[in-house]
This record gives sequence, structure tokens and C-alpha cells, in this order.
Amino acid sequence: MKYICLLLFTSLAAVAEPIKVTLVNPSIPGTPFWDRVTAVAFAAAEDLDIKLSVVYGRDNRIFNHQTIKDIAAQKNIPHFVIFMPYGGNAKNSYAVLNNRRIPFVTMERTLHEHEQEDIGLPQEKYSYWLGEVYHDNIQAGRLLAETLVSYASSEFGKLSLTAIGISGSFSGESEERVEGFLQSINAHRNIQLLQVVPGGWSRERSRDIIHRLSSRYGIINIAWTASDGMALGVLDSVTSLHSPVKNKIITGGIDWTIEALQKIESGEMTASVGGHFMQAAWALVKIYDHVQGKKVFMVGGNAKPYLLGVITPDNISKYMLLSRAIDWHQVDFKDFTLTHGPEEETYNFDFTLVLEQLAASVEATKK
Repeated sequence: MKYICLLLFTSLAAVAEPIKVTLVNPSIPGTPFWDRVTAVAFAAAEDLDIKLSVVYGRDNRIFNHQTIKDIAAQKNIPHFVIFMPYGGNAKNSYAVLNNRRIPFVTMERTLHEHEQEDIGLPQEKYSYWLGEVYHDNIQAGRLLAETLVSYASSEFGKLSLTAIGISGSFSGESEERVEGFLQSINAHRNIQLLQVVPGGWSRERSRDIIHRLSSRYGIINIAWTASDGMALGVLDSVTSLHSPVKNKIITGGIDWTIEALQKIESGEMTASVGGHFMQAAWALVKIYDHVQGKKVFMVGGNAKPYLLGVITPDNISKYMLLSRAIDWHQVDFKDFTLTHGPEEETYNFDFTLVLEQLAASVEATKK
């Protein structure tokens, strides 16, 4: 297999044929987070001379798998596929692409631990699974929790604080974020954890959850949520005239959505952890280097390529340009490749570097 792929990639580079990549967006058009993932991916693809097509998994594991089957059934298959595996049928999706001999890269780690262990690591059981681009969801959940605890302690100055958590779906991604939350809360003896409730990634459900929990427990100081959308649901309830919530709640989520950043600037929301909307672009960067002959995908490779960051009222001014529509063509993604970037042997996917390019472009337009 390795020799076949080598011949394919060598021929691509030799004749300057565009690299054809299909990205399976796991959601639907109109979802703020995944729309930004797609927009950044298209900008990166243009810089890297990649012909990118996007199809949608419709936020459902069955449709997501069917989409992958449809890709594999095409007469003219792409050179590479990028997708996010879904729990329950990840093995089937891997097998479909592997049997069709389509190299693929996965995004995020959303599977339960037992299913992840069963699949193994890249190129071990599925030779065409080149690698994965993912971040540490436990670290993300812990970072958000520690930030909320710090701001709550400063805001309320109490020896004892109360906290609730709102998780996403019953997925490995959500479970790991909650694990990070619990690690943080359990490390603070002055914080009483009242309850963790599944919110299904839903703003509407989160709005109802904080309403019910406030009625049940009274004062809640900290509301940790596994996504920005659910944090915004908490804020919706807090600001409602008919809400039982009568006190300020320190809340935050994960995703760096535009509305969340605007709420942080206005002082209504405390924190958002993010940066992972770059994941498809980073996968394209690695695919590009792979075609150029760089050894970026290793058998059993499982190194996390990037960490997420946190935006708070203290640093929001630095990130406010993300709160509006961005022309991602202002970023030169070739600068992040091993082929054209700095003389380094490892990737530097620090979002600060992306931010610097965006800020420089904004300043240039003012002159």
C-alpha cells in the first residue's frame, strides 16, 4: 500500500495535478461553528492548490456513514477524504474507505474509549487511514472550568461556590470535556458540584436546564457548558423576565463562535475555549506536505497537533476581529507547511500566528 500511495503522490506532484480532497462536514449548512470550519478549509485549499469539495453528514451518524459510502461509490474518487468519525459506525466508515483504497484523515476524537481502542491508531488496522488531526478535549474542558472558577472567585469572593455542568451528547468528545470539568471542580474544595445534565448541544435545551436547576438549587455561581451554543442558552434564561435565575452566573463554553465573543465583549459571558475550527485546514496542510514527500503521517502516530486557547474579558480585544465575518484568504496557509514554512521539523499550529497574519492584513487595509 505504501508503495502504491508513494507512486500516486509522486505522480501528482510531477504533473502538477490538483490534489482532490473531499471534506465531510459532519453538520449541516448554517451551523456557525462548522460553517467557519468550511470557510477556513476553502481558503487553505486555495493557497495549497488543492481542489476541495465539501459534502454534509447532516449531524447524524447514519447519514454521515452513508455520505462516506456515496463518496467511495463514485467513479472518480477523490485522492483524500477528511471526516469526523461517529460513534457506533466508525469502524464501518473506516472499512469503506480502506477497502476502496482512498487515503483518509480524521478530525477530532469523538469516540468512546472502548471504540477508539478497537479501531487502534493510524495505519495499524486500516492502512489507508493516514493520520488524525485532533485536540485534547479533556484539556479544553479543564481550561474552561479553571477560567470560570477564577472569575467566579473574583466576582463573588465567597469561601463556598456552587457549580453545574451541561454536557453535549453521549459521545466521547462530550465525555472528555466533562472529565476535564470534573477534574478541575474536584480540585477545588470550596466548590460544590450540584449536577451535570446532558444538553444535547442544544441552546434551547440549555435554556430550559438552567431554568430548572435554578428552581431546584437556588443560587448557582458557575455554569460550565460543553459548547458556546449551550452557554448562550444559559444567558438567554438569565436575561429572561420570567427566569427564576435572580443572580449573576459565571458561564462559558467551547467553540469561539461569533455571538459568544460578542457576549464576552459585552460582559455577559465569561469565557470561550476554541481554535479547533482550524482543524480541517490543518488536515489539508498535512496532506499537502504528504504529497510533497514529507513524512508527516506515521504508523501509530497519535501526537496532538495543537492546543486550544481561552478568550476572556481580559484578552477579548485581541480576538475581536474573530467576532465578524473574516476573509480567511488573508492567511497564507503555505506558511504553516513544512514544505514552505520555517525550517522546522514539527508543525506550529499556534493560533497566535494566524491571529498575527489577520491583524497585519487589517492594519494594511487601513493605510
